[in-house]
Amino acid sequence: MRRLSLLLLSLCACQARTPATRRPPVEPPPATTAPAATSRAFTRLGGPLRPAWFVCDGTNQPRLVVVERSAEGREVTLTVLDKTPGAAPVRHTYDLGEPDAGMQQRFYPLLRNGREAAALRSLDPRALPDPSRSWIPPFLGVRLAEGPDLACRFMEGVRLLGFDGRRSVLVTQDVQGRLTYRSFDFADAGRVEDTPVEGYGHTTAPASQTVEGGTEARTLDGASSTFTFQNEGYRYVLRVGERASLEVWKGASSVQRTDLLAWTSAPPPT
Repeated sequence: MRRLSLLLLSLCACQARTPATRRPPVEPPPATTAPAATSRAFTRLGGPLRPAWFVCDGTNQPRLVVVERSAEGREVTLTVLDKTPGAAPVRHTYDLGEPDAGMQQRFYPLLRNGREAAALRSLDPRALPDPSRSWIPPFLGVRLAEGPDLACRFMEGVRLLGFDGRRSVLVTQDVQGRLTYRSFDFADAGRVEDTPVEGYGHTTAPASQTVEGGTEARTLDGASSTFTFQNEGYRYVLRVGERASLEVWKGASSVQRTDLLAWTSAPPPT
């Protein structure tokens, strides 16, 4: 007991001497919070296909951030892409500091030379109206080194969130199991409004395209899904797994096909 007391006093003294410095954690923080632990994220933005931590589709700024984390969990890379034609991705790498738990939220400081230079903000899913429907990592915001905080598109029931070179795409599933596809064209980014969603979430309104009542086909191993939506003679097909794409058909003809640059997806609820 005496040794434990001395250890605690020593730790307190160290913290008092260095209040502004946060060391990277000995153990990496959890990637997600259940039930989002079954979600997967990938990116090929600015490099080869690789796993990601999550995708932040900005709702208060025309900007996207793909967040990656090293295998040991100590290093975080933010790849930032503006929603403007011809924009080039910019990568920033940081050390991951010790997470700070706040009121129903958690803050992850990102360190450079031992000082906080950016941060990630996530939500405790228990703060949602229905915590069991938090299917992707519940990150609400990213603070970059410059500019205001970026609010991330997030809501309950997300099955797919990603983007290609022209638009963001979102597939949600309601409590009755009905699927809805929404797209958000980058060209409209300056004309839409950041819109709060119940339970601390955010999106933008209006969507460039909304199609309700889709279907889903899963591969036998459950590794991939194909979402199909019909609207006014057009068929929107989103394929997602370790690759992801959007294809638009009119009748028997494919009129457009794009590969997603980054995405987060979640399997159907059990």
